[in-house]
Amino acid sequence: MAAYRLASGGFHDFILADRSDFPRLKPCAGGIAPSSMRFIQRMGMEDLLAELRPSARMSRVRFVGPGGQNIIMTTGLKAMTINRRVFDAALLDRARALGARFVPGFTVRELMRDGRGRVVGARDGGRSIEAEVTILANGGRNREFRERYFADRRPLRLIASRIGWWRNFDIEEGTMEMVFDRDLLPHYGWVFPEGDGMVNIGICLYQDRLRGRNVADVFDEFLEKHYARRLKEAERAGKSYSFVINTAGSVKDVYAGRMLYAGEAARLCNPATAEGISYAMESGVLAADAVMKAYAGGRDGMPDESSLAEYEFMCKKAFNFRLRRATLFRNMINSPLFNLMISLSTTDWSRRIIDRLFGNEG
Repeated sequence: MAAYRLASGGFHDFILADRSDFPRLKPCAGGIAPSSMRFIQRMGMEDLLAELRPSARMSRVRFVGPGGQNIIMTTGLKAMTINRRVFDAALLDRARALGARFVPGFTVRELMRDGRGRVVGARDGGRSIEAEVTILANGGRNREFRERYFADRRPLRLIASRIGWWRNFDIEEGTMEMVFDRDLLPHYGWVFPEGDGMVNIGICLYQDRLRGRNVADVFDEFLEKHYARRLKEAERAGKSYSFVINTAGSVKDVYAGRMLYAGEAARLCNPATAEGISYAMESGVLAADAVMKAYAGGRDGMPDESSLAEYEFMCKKAFNFRLRRATLFRNMINSPLFNLMISLSTTDWSRRIIDRLFGNEG
């Protein structure tokens, strides 16, 4: 999205590098929430989602509460699931169509810095890319980079997750499932349809909730407990994958020394639902806007560093309220109030709360 924004703004002196070629596997539930859909529309890319296949539109949520409540809610949900192999490649194609230069197979192993400590590029073994400004989007497993380059000193509480895919799984059309098992709280397990008879099933929970267990074992226990019967009729599609999710309750330390952290590298991810696609897309655009402003106001062809530093303020303005609200919701999920809310889900008040939490964040 940063590359798309730069290229669509007429800025072409940049390189987009990734360790993978595309399309590529990305362990992710692939939920395109209403907030993501609205953002894509604001970017003038409303036709993008209609073109992507396979995909599944979701209008209902089946909730399994901590007390075993089992309800199906029609919440006015307008969301989609698109496998990230499809979605990310489509975003890349849009950027390349506008002239973005893409370098695949470049794994950033080290950042280069000048004598003043500013980032001036990246190395992948024997190769290097020099840069006056660097947007770093290396995801959740970036603790080493955080420690070596402009660390965020806040305590890090990672979310552990595991996901797998199945065909011919028995699920009602247009329905997603969220299971708030007590063993996972304040997080949950899910089933998301992806279209063409495919679903992904996963869990997420704080790493310290594993209590020494392997997330793969917790996942298997979850499947046996909640989906054993339905999985007997389904066909596993490939391997299951474990990954971590990096989140925080507010924006901090997303810019230093001509480097801008974006997406999950900036710990921009919903702490209640672990949704990160909307945060990643919007922070990428904000980073691109800061870069273009910096060069427009710079001298001798160099970027204005005060304009680059505004990126942190821009992110705080865009995300702090959403992150703090999500933190409150996360805390509520971990309290008896959430169990009561699920039990009273026929009330308009409960439906509005659930809709805000899981349907229409933004």
